[in-house]
Amino acid sequence: MRRPVLAILLCAAPLLMAAPAPASQRLVERQAVREALRLEARSAATGGVAALPLPAAGAPAASVASAGELELAEIAGPVRVLIGVRSHADLPGVAGALEQLGARPEAFEPLGVLAARVPSGAALAAALGGDPRVAYIERDSELQLAADPFDTVDPLIGLKYTWYYDEVRAGEALAAAGGGSRRSIAVMDTGLDVGHPEFAGRITRTFDTATRGSDVTDAVGHGTFVTGLIAAIDGNGIGIKGVAGNTRVLAVRGSSDGGFMVTDLLRGIDFAIRRGADIINLSLAGGENPETPTIARALAVAFLNDVLPVAASGNKGDTASNPLQYPAAVLGGRRGKPGIGLSVAATKPDGQPAAFSTHNKFVSLAAPGAGFECTSGVLSTLPAAGGTIWDVVEPGTCPSRLFTDGGARFGYGEGTSFAAPIVSGIAALTWQVEPRLASEQVAEVLLLSARQTLGTGWNRYTGWGIVDGQKAAELARAYDVVPPRVKGRASRSGQLVTVRLRPTKDRTERGRELAGHVTYGLLVSRDGGRDFDVLVSRRKRPFRTAVALRGTRANVFVATACDGNGNCGVKRLGRFRRG
Repeated sequence: MRRPVLAILLCAAPLLMAAPAPASQRLVERQAVREALRLEARSAATGGVAALPLPAAGAPAASVASAGELELAEIAGPVRVLIGVRSHADLPGVAGALEQLGARPEAFEPLGVLAARVPSGAALAAALGGDPRVAYIERDSELQLAADPFDTVDPLIGLKYTWYYDEVRAGEALAAAGGGSRRSIAVMDTGLDVGHPEFAGRITRTFDTATRGSDVTDAVGHGTFVTGLIAAIDGNGIGIKGVAGNTRVLAVRGSSDGGFMVTDLLRGIDFAIRRGADIINLSLAGGENPETPTIARALAVAFLNDVLPVAASGNKGDTASNPLQYPAAVLGGRRGKPGIGLSVAATKPDGQPAAFSTHNKFVSLAAPGAGFECTSGVLSTLPAAGGTIWDVVEPGTCPSRLFTDGGARFGYGEGTSFAAPIVSGIAALTWQVEPRLASEQVAEVLLLSARQTLGTGWNRYTGWGIVDGQKAAELARAYDVVPPRVKGRASRSGQLVTVRLRPTKDRTERGRELAGHVTYGLLVSRDGGRDFDVLVSRRKRPFRTAVALRGTRANVFVATACDGNGNCGVKRLGRFRRG
């Protein structure tokens, strides 16, 4: 909800600097690396989760102490920290060093991150400062929320209570998807009133990041409100209807009071990925901006595992500075270009941007999230118990109108927090229409099919426009999802491997577009297939190249051919060892 007391502290510096490839790499290179990693993950004992590529063990380390280390050196008492290692192979050793300091480290293996509460920040800095195994040390900072029969007309505003549903043409999208989606959405928030009648049969799992248990009681109300916009049941004679229909939700409680630590976010994202979530809704935004490379790693791992993060753009648009808000500012591509997720702005019933909606060059698209006045907005579900942020009105904030139907509670709310789940729901339906889409392709379909209400083309207020479920479903049916076949081989002579790629054509299916624009590439792993480096990329013609074998482990060579939609065919050319 858009309230000053809930200003976000989700502080993320340039997240892409810790993404799965150098910041200079384009999305097509990330797509090729992802497909190679997923190919290896399926044949390895990793639970099928692709890990973030990190430099090989023994890579040179920076000799200058980081800002995090310098800060920790001044703390004599206990402190919670996050430590990113330089190589996955360094995790056990660094964990052992933490144990020697009296800590009990928690490992997030796909990220290459250890979380721990150490007895002394100064002792930690002394023990691990300058350690070549450590990429960075940061404090585990606190995060907060970015919040701020109804199928009839609300007489006070002259609009349907569920006007947002019609605005994004959710009904048409549901018809195209068969009433819902087999894709699931993880809602990372304040929990859920699982007993609310609008969610009967639609919650597959619940997880509390603090206790690792299943109790996700929502005392704040924000998570229940967000979930209602996605999954509230239509036709049950009660309340509202969610845009995603019969789509399953994983309710993840990262906070019981509106504030949670980065570690809670990591646990929630890790839980969502491992339990098969396809979309992660992050109705969070902030920009206080100490560096948080750990969040960057978590979002990068989500991308590598074909999970689509959807984030609120933020509620600072009506401030003088209109600051960037994270993680949305790094999920959306620059000026409408493809990114690894979506940044969602909020619009009013007339399609114009809400004054509070944060606007910048990273906004992807928009969805309903505001009314013509602050007492309205979008209507959704509230917990049965009182005491939520809808019930306790802070000074200087706008009270919401509350309703009761069949013993269940509902209320109006405003904020980009509530625009994001509408996009998440339409994304799930789009994925159901064409299940072969990759996560970033789902995002591209939503961008290309959005309905612009502010001029033409892309703009910083509404991105490519308001998400349009009907158009998204139509485009998904025509979208080219077939990768080119890779033709090539590798041969060895001494310590050299010669790779030869042959020409290939893009392909598609009858009645669909042909993306075309095939480019060729070569990836190599020096550690048996866990991490990959891009040796050749975006070549418009086939090529021949010789590569020297390195290291003590198997060198894995993977050729790629990607079309203009980012469909990447991959072919393992062989495993070779020196000697």
